[in-house]
Amino acid sequence: MPRPRRTRAEMDELVLAVGRRQLAEHGAAGLSLREVARELGVVPSGVYRYVASRDELLTRLLEDAFSSLADAVEQDIAGITEPRTRMRTLAHAMRTWALAHPAQWALIYGSPVPGYHAPAERTSGPGLRLTRHGLQAAADGAFRTPGTEDDDAARLSPPFVAQAVEELQVEATAPQVTAATRAWTALLGAVSAEVFGHFGPLSPDDGAALLEAALEIHLD
Repeated sequence: MPRPRRTRAEMDELVLAVGRRQLAEHGAAGLSLREVARELGVVPSGVYRYVASRDELLTRLLEDAFSSLADAVEQDIAGITEPRTRMRTLAHAMRTWALAHPAQWALIYGSPVPGYHAPAERTSGPGLRLTRHGLQAAADGAFRTPGTEDDDAARLSPPFVAQAVEELQVEATAPQVTAATRAWTALLGAVSAEVFGHFGPLSPDDGAALLEAALEIHLD
């Protein structure tokens, strides 16, 4: 008997699955629609019925990675109301996901893919889900905020602050936006350093300790 035809939704999920596998094996620069077609069992020209271009595949993979990361983190922080505890839990959930999905982490937070420009109208929404939690933590008092004259010099510009508040839809002051940005930068740096091996092989305990150290200096 002939194999039943797959639905469009099934084919879209298969395209993503093949894309994730290629991403893990070859990196973003190695994505190949010809290989996608081969794994789907369609002729090379037939793959364009399901994904228009390599850039479209990259965009779908970005949306998928951002959403997968946010889903995992939000599951772990659900119900945690104390801001510092919530932020620590968020940080460790991000690290856990990144270590389990290094290729997807690299797509999100690694070097830009040459020749590809992510469409903001599709990737900003999924990408800002976690950032919103970071700014909300600052608004709830999780981080030390700039207050001394020395800190004043390091505050972010009014346009940056206004854009952050508007895009993230969190009521936060300029010092809180600065505090959240500092902490978020430290968090991404610590996780990326471990995922990309910048400190050589790290034991799980050392990786967790590195993350704690990077975050702790920003918590109030």
